[in-house]
Amino acid sequence: MIILGIHDGHDSSAALSVDGKIVYASQEERFTNLKGEYGFPKNSVNDCLKTTGISLKDIDEVALASRFTNPVLMRIKRNAQFAVSDWVREQELYWKPKIFKNRNISYWKLFKNNKKYKKDNFYNYNSILKTYMSKKELSLFHKRRVEGISKILKIGKDKIRTYLHEDCHKYYSYYFFPERDNGIAITAEGLGDYSNGSVSTIKNSLFKLKAFNTENHIGHIYQYITLLLGMKPMNHEYKVMGLAAYSSKYEIQKCYNTFDEILKIKKLNVVFNKKPKDLYFHFKEKFKDCRFDGIAGALQKFTENKLEEWFLSCVKELNQKSIYFSGGVAQNIKAVMKLSNNSKFKRIFVPPAAGDTSLSIGACFKANSVFCERNKISSKKYIKPIDNMYLGYKIKKNDIKNYILKEKIKNKFHVYENIQAKEIAKEIFKGKIIGRCVGNMEFGLRSLGNRSILCDPRFSSNIRKINLKIKKRDFWMPFTPTIIKEDFDKFIFNPRKITSKFMAMAFETTLSGQKNLQAALHPSDYTARPQFLEKKDNPEYHNIISEFKKLSGVGALLNTSLNLHGLPVVRDIADAFYTFNNSNLDALIIENYMFKKKVD
Repeated sequence: MIILGIHDGHDSSAALSVDGKIVYASQEERFTNLKGEYGFPKNSVNDCLKTTGISLKDIDEVALASRFTNPVLMRIKRNAQFAVSDWVREQELYWKPKIFKNRNISYWKLFKNNKKYKKDNFYNYNSILKTYMSKKELSLFHKRRVEGISKILKIGKDKIRTYLHEDCHKYYSYYFFPERDNGIAITAEGLGDYSNGSVSTIKNSLFKLKAFNTENHIGHIYQYITLLLGMKPMNHEYKVMGLAAYSSKYEIQKCYNTFDEILKIKKLNVVFNKKPKDLYFHFKEKFKDCRFDGIAGALQKFTENKLEEWFLSCVKELNQKSIYFSGGVAQNIKAVMKLSNNSKFKRIFVPPAAGDTSLSIGACFKANSVFCERNKISSKKYIKPIDNMYLGYKIKKNDIKNYILKEKIKNKFHVYENIQAKEIAKEIFKGKIIGRCVGNMEFGLRSLGNRSILCDPRFSSNIRKINLKIKKRDFWMPFTPTIIKEDFDKFIFNPRKITSKFMAMAFETTLSGQKNLQAALHPSDYTARPQFLEKKDNPEYHNIISEFKKLSGVGALLNTSLNLHGLPVVRDIADAFYTFNNSNLDALIIENYMFKKKVD
């Protein structure tokens, strides 16, 4: 059974499964260079077919994630293209008149003439942009999506099956892992097909929806505070989370009750306690005299506490202790850390890229589950867990040879061939900051060694060095470590022995970790979002860190994504050289070549 998974909303992506195994997955943004890209992922689909050697006629089913996708937002690619000023404009000129004065404003007319926006032209948008989200237009747009996909892929509409947004999240979080316990699947996000929070039981790989509603505004509250703090919603929530750790208890307490009184837990649902007329304008008024760090700190504390209270209530009501958590809110690694440390839960399972990015994989898993049920096959055995995230575009050794000749690279750079792990480790030990672009691209939000910037984690001065030279990140944001298996427990406090292969959650660190990983920890609370690396998962990358350990005594490196600020993680050789040319990276590794700039 060959299934092509498609997610065409924000953070669009494509995935392919063959006989229950995910063999390819990629985000469209890596091809278009528009971070958070919206729309049909045509480049990802083309690369998928090219990389796997599978033709369109081989595909048994196209699994489309989400039935109700907002055509207006897709047409203007809102989440990918809005600046902070656009988000504020949306609140002031669309939502404020609509909510407080009951005026009907055309969202499309408000934003359609902005010349800086690239509009989506893949689907047919005629006569479906009149309202923001009417059921009639959502249904019509779904038909148009199926028609458009059928036409470009030359696949009959009967082979295109749509799976509910929430189901794609749930099936991804469950089938990603090999354990697959009986338990509870929880989703929390901005908005899915029918909810922004849902609870299902899982028994013998069968899901049963127990509760859902549209009052679970944990994600929306985080989104609105992100905007009120001058950052981009649906994009920079992680920056607010990073900022929160710097706040004092005094500043947090001044803001906390304002958050806490809004929502309450009612058995399996998060519901309103004190419902304001509008969340954004309510918080704008309430926090006008509060400090930015206190707001961030209180928001993070509220998120952690409310999720914990909700999950405990679900455990009590459903008598299950294993929880599979997905949706945008599940990407809050500090909240997941708090949940995972609570002994009342057996385990919290959170897959990498738990937000909408992974809906294409979730659609594949859901389609495979339906196939198994129809054919009376065990989905638990048929559907394979995901062992690693190196699932995307692949650089081949001949690609770099040809690129060097075509672009006359030797005229511009020093080129070192057949570079070995020992030589790379020596450069890092000498204080150099190195980009590495090799093999298959990682899927998801995190670089795991194949599209990474690497440096010595021991010295906190490297944080400033990387920010000045390359990333230009907000000064308060932490970097992360890759730690080889042999040293993980030395640096990471992990009494419950939780694996962290994909940087999907945070951990406290040991005194040794705080001493030796200074540049790769949160500077305020010394937590880490580590990659646990076994040799079998990435032998070449593991060798580099092992060689670095021989020189330094530390089996870890600082690892951050290879990209310039505001751009997606690099995909191919040309992207890697663009980053190299427009930054002060000391060296670039592509396959077994090292490049250094010639000094005039």
